[in-house]
Amino acid sequence: MNSSPRTVTMEDVARRAGVSRALVSLVMRDSPKVSPAKRAAVLESAAALGYSPNRLASRLASHRTRTLGVLIIDMHNPVFADTYDGITEGIAGSGNQLLVAVGAADSRTELEAVRSFVDLRVDGVILAGYTGTAEELASALRGTPAVVITREIAADGVDSVLTDDFRSGVLAVEHLHAAAHRRIAHVDIPSRLPYTARRAGYLHAMAGFGLEPLLVHSDMTERGGRAVMEQFLASGAPLPTALFAHNDVTAIGIMEALAGHGLRVPEDMAIVGCDNITIAASPLIGLTSIDQHAAELGRLAAKVMLDRLEGAGRREAPPVVEKLEPVLKVRSSTAPPRT
Repeated sequence: MNSSPRTVTMEDVARRAGVSRALVSLVMRDSPKVSPAKRAAVLESAAALGYSPNRLASRLASHRTRTLGVLIIDMHNPVFADTYDGITEGIAGSGNQLLVAVGAADSRTELEAVRSFVDLRVDGVILAGYTGTAEELASALRGTPAVVITREIAADGVDSVLTDDFRSGVLAVEHLHAAAHRRIAHVDIPSRLPYTARRAGYLHAMAGFGLEPLLVHSDMTERGGRAVMEQFLASGAPLPTALFAHNDVTAIGIMEALAGHGLRVPEDMAIVGCDNITIAASPLIGLTSIDQHAAELGRLAAKVMLDRLEGAGRREAPPVVEKLEPVLKVRSSTAPPRT
């Protein structure tokens, strides 16, 4: 009966090269403390024997796995793809690798992914969107450093990187008010989700202008945007002259529903989205949007994570909160109402 081939070890390489196991270890770790001749002898012996270093074992021995867990809350929304691109750019050249999980705006699914990352002994976790509580996250992390993107979380060892969502809501209303709109609706996310700052900014600005708010709820998808506008049109209620959608994909769904009923944007309704995804700038869509700097948030989250892992004494440092300012991008979906 044939037995399985034996794994080649460092001891085998050392024996063949006529050196110590410790010296082989130094060569495998690219240490500069080895002479060129001995390095060449070790590498030649390793190649001849088919030796492959156990990188995971060496990383665990150094108390680092050089892996980071990344949770993406929704890969159907391009803003999170942009955020992920920023994360990969941010860790480039650091020697770290990413393990990726996709959530579903469900805290149980998200926490299960975080626990799996921790069980795999990742060095840190980056969450591009998170809908659970700070206490639940801290419990799931079990001391593993984390960075939450798009939301501020008050928990030890958890840093936060976000754009000022309250300001985003204010910017949308200010822009529409300046264009002479007074009946301005907001299509908000489900009330169960903890992302309330855009809504709060909208309500604050509407109150400041003495305007009556109109809130309707939808999920964060193009399909949800179409459905909420279809329901609004079917109700027979007077249409607002302008609308601020929680995100761009919802805004695009709303525009599709309006077009299906022969209504035009911005002539019959001005639309403002939020996130500034790439397709929003397409001449076919021309969606006015609030730029959340998605890729920059990803790069910044990666930097904050690497600073905490690599910097002396940073693991015990107080949580970091980095907040970016949103920017209004005006396009053809907004104009003054018809008189």
